[in-house]
Amino acid sequence: TSLEDLPIAVDARVFQQPGIGFSGYLKGAVQCLIEMGAQVSLLTNFPTEAYQKLFPAAEWVAFGSRRDLVWDQYDLPRFLRKKSFALYWAPANNGMPFLPVRKTWRVSTTHDLVPLRLPKMYLYYRPFFAFPYLVWTTAAMARSDTILTVSESSAHDIWRTFRRRATIIPPVFSDMPSSVDTRLLPDHIRNKTYIVYNGGLDPRKNVPNLLAGFAIAAQQWRDLSLVIVGGGYAVFDSAIASLGISEKVVRTGYVDEETRWAIIKAAAAMAYPSLYEGFGLPLLEAFAVGTPVLTAANSSLPEVAGDAAVYVDPLDPASIAKGILQMRDPEIAAELRAKGTGRLARF
Repeated sequence: TSLEDLPIAVDARVFQQPGIGFSGYLKGAVQCLIEMGAQVSLLTNFPTEAYQKLFPAAEWVAFGSRRDLVWDQYDLPRFLRKKSFALYWAPANNGMPFLPVRKTWRVSTTHDLVPLRLPKMYLYYRPFFAFPYLVWTTAAMARSDTILTVSESSAHDIWRTFRRRATIIPPVFSDMPSSVDTRLLPDHIRNKTYIVYNGGLDPRKNVPNLLAGFAIAAQQWRDLSLVIVGGGYAVFDSAIASLGISEKVVRTGYVDEETRWAIIKAAAAMAYPSLYEGFGLPLLEAFAVGTPVLTAANSSLPEVAGDAAVYVDPLDPASIAKGILQMRDPEIAAELRAKGTGRLARF
């Protein structure tokens, strides 16, 4: 189907969070739409001047409330009814209005149903998150003409929970730099042998069990460090101290993209023992620079990693430790690098 001159509106609010996977997913998809000739309008509820250079060929439109739930359930349908878009796309788990929008085909992407799969972690004790999440998700399932998702695992969850069929389109992996310069490594990790964690602070990312597993592994792999990329990890300082690994855990704080790629490339392995993932983009990032991967055999992670990872029980620190120690074997590491390249080619 040709998209030449087709007017498409896209909820672009996620571009305010450039470091998250949703932002990378949308960036690749919008670039594809523009290259295929669509007339893309990027809709936001924030000033767009700083973002317009991302896609100068698109129209940027800012309007409505800065409160996201008010914007997508009140301001957005009013805006869409005044325009003549052929299609509206909500790409980041939210942004689908309950109110009718006639003559506009409505498409949403539901990346995962993690809060519904892990309600004790996300919904039961977090009413200020639970209410808007349930509104957004119910609206997407009830009002979308087409639902997209990123993995077989998420499609299965959507069908099992809502009896809606979703079209599976994995993310466009487009942010890989043309080259990675390991000379950009921060001085304090330049000469270290380390496992890298680049998954964020979300509870399902399972950082406490990763720390406990690393502490066990470090008793045998004595020159091994754990490098945690990003900010906010001071919340784990007491746990790190109680495990006796304060001198072995390095927190980089915020780093730019070039430095982040260098850190991943120079690692002995990437550890990603998540409890649940809609897709798991960090695995592809590790494959892209030849870094072996340790992850969990749940949700979508085996879909992404296939046979190119060491799998562990994410709830068992001893299992995580065993997986980390396997990375010390150069033959295992070399095999994982080769298989990772093959997995990356699928995406």
